[in-house]
Amino acid sequence: MKTTGLFLQSMLGMERRVAIVTGSTGGLGRAIVETLAQMGCRVVVNGRNEKKTAKAAQDIIEKCNLDPSQVLAAHGDTSDPEQAKSIVEKVQKQFDCLDILINNAGINLPEGSFEDQYSPEQWETIQKVNICGPMNMVHASLPMLRKSDDGRIINMSSMIAHVGSPANTLYSMTKSAILIFTKCLAADLAGETNIRVNSISPGIFKTEMNQKFTENEEKLKETEGGVPMKRLGQPDELATVVAMVASKAGSYMTGTDVIVDGGVTSV
Repeated sequence: MKTTGLFLQSMLGMERRVAIVTGSTGGLGRAIVETLAQMGCRVVVNGRNEKKTAKAAQDIIEKCNLDPSQVLAAHGDTSDPEQAKSIVEKVQKQFDCLDILINNAGINLPEGSFEDQYSPEQWETIQKVNICGPMNMVHASLPMLRKSDDGRIINMSSMIAHVGSPANTLYSMTKSAILIFTKCLAADLAGETNIRVNSISPGIFKTEMNQKFTENEEKLKETEGGVPMKRLGQPDELATVVAMVASKAGSYMTGTDVIVDGGVTSV
């Protein structure tokens, strides 16, 4: 590993720590898990599809030049409590410890008015993944996280949990729920454990999930025009913030949300 990586390991205390990143076969989750691996963490790659999860883990091993024993592919649907429990059991079997849980897995619906988006089935689907998924993973992980001398839970919210969005009502509701879940959980655990709980609210990053914002040059310019920094974020720019919050540098942070949006919510 490069000298810079070794320096960051020593300063930020990431070496040999074990981190689960849900929804990490692509997009922001993939960038997060790669960054943590490069900083010395043993990482758990998660996705719903077994073959895709295994391939992502192998790709990360090769790209980051890692010992295969330091990367675990743990497929499973976090919206199912039993599958969430199974993911954590796989981590316990391979690493026998857990220090960091990053609840990144999430879905969105096609943009539209509340009337167009809403149906009981649509709401059940999105809230199971975006709200129940993180709760299931936290519940399954807490026994192991309590054994860590410096545990972290990081929940992924969104900038549109902070501002009104006329075309994303259901998604915004689920991400707003994550903000209060984070605060309540942080307060609940602060006095009795070494676990810090925080959330991250990303803006628009160049990922497959946000392809609708970049599908053509005109749409990209329009989207970038709404960002004070006049560009979209790169996944690595979010991953480094997540890594900081997960590291020793975030040791006095709990119950906090970090907005990483190029300035959108500041205006």
